[in-house]
Amino acid sequence: MSPAAHPLGPTFPLSIFTRLADPIRKQLLPIDAERAMKLAERLTGLNDYGGGQIRQRLDETIETVLRTDWNALGRFGVRYILNWQLSNRLRIVELLKQRPDLAAIDIERPIVITGLFRTGTTYLHNVMAADPRSRVGKMWEFAHPVGRKRDLLGDEKWRRWRGGHEVAMDDIMIPEQAEAHRVTVDAYEEDFFLLENDMAIMKLFIGFGSYDYAMRMLDWDMVEPYRWHQRQLQILWAQRAADRWLLKCPWHLWNLAALLAVYPDAQVIQTHRGLVDTIGSQCSLSARIACKFQRKLDLQEVGAFWVEYSRLGIERGLAARSAVPASQLYDVRLSDLRERPLEVVEDIYRRFGLPFDGALAAKLGVRIAEEPTAQLGEHDYDIADYGLTEDQIQGTFARYRERFGV
Repeated sequence: MSPAAHPLGPTFPLSIFTRLADPIRKQLLPIDAERAMKLAERLTGLNDYGGGQIRQRLDETIETVLRTDWNALGRFGVRYILNWQLSNRLRIVELLKQRPDLAAIDIERPIVITGLFRTGTTYLHNVMAADPRSRVGKMWEFAHPVGRKRDLLGDEKWRRWRGGHEVAMDDIMIPEQAEAHRVTVDAYEEDFFLLENDMAIMKLFIGFGSYDYAMRMLDWDMVEPYRWHQRQLQILWAQRAADRWLLKCPWHLWNLAALLAVYPDAQVIQTHRGLVDTIGSQCSLSARIACKFQRKLDLQEVGAFWVEYSRLGIERGLAARSAVPASQLYDVRLSDLRERPLEVVEDIYRRFGLPFDGALAAKLGVRIAEEPTAQLGEHDYDIADYGLTEDQIQGTFARYRERFGV
């Protein structure tokens, strides 16, 4: 993203709101745990969060995100997200108390697509979703896995409406996002939403740019959030089942050890792409979003963060993979995936011992012809805007590049 091509800061009419509200943003939009919990409890009519370390994670989340100088729109967004996830959590706990039988649902051999951000995970996920034997979550399902108190396991109309409301808010607040990653209510989506209902909130750094929070979460024991992730997959499976789950989220790479502790038979696909394009694309997407919510965004800080965070993701992911049988792992370069997608997917199925026939090949072929990238238009960026050089990026990831040929 060039600053000249994409102005930093909220666009009209939200720019007017921000300008008027910024002087009193802290008084107008306070952010604290007690206030967030009371609002969620009042709106849901529930008050049981299910125990565990959720309150500690909530406190650490708020403590860390408040280090960022949010504008009024940013403070509104943080409050909205906290209420969203806490309300979901209350409803999930209530459903599990009503339906303890859901805990008996087995989540066996889920396929998990991961890799650094911007390495083709969305494209591969959308192609593989053409297999009707795979259970693939849509945006509205993951964003709201349960309904309101009167119909916790259903309430599909309301859940779709809520998901559509959040998509519309995104379109208004971050119109440029669609050039890099378009979100729609019925699109196949990442399952990070399920971790956020246990207060491990990816949106607050991947979108809002709270990079201190991203680094702090690296010190968390993420097994408990993945246990709650599993409970929600069981809930969604009870709503609609198939042969297996097909999941996708780059952030799993940073948390792969915890994911495998909960899903030891997971079949993991890791995507790989040249690092200059990977880092440049992610810096651009991150900056396009974060600049709407922060009073001043330092583009060089964006670049430094994504280089270091990506390095740590690779390091942590490879360490977790070392304890996994090769039969549960598959590596694919984005260049190979785009050149021969059907061949790559067939090879994935062969590696994981999944049935692959002519009927499935035909379905995949139709999906491939649709070019399902979730990207509109050209996504332009210049790594120099973020204080980065090609030599710096290539040198930082030299061993990784050599190992995976990118």
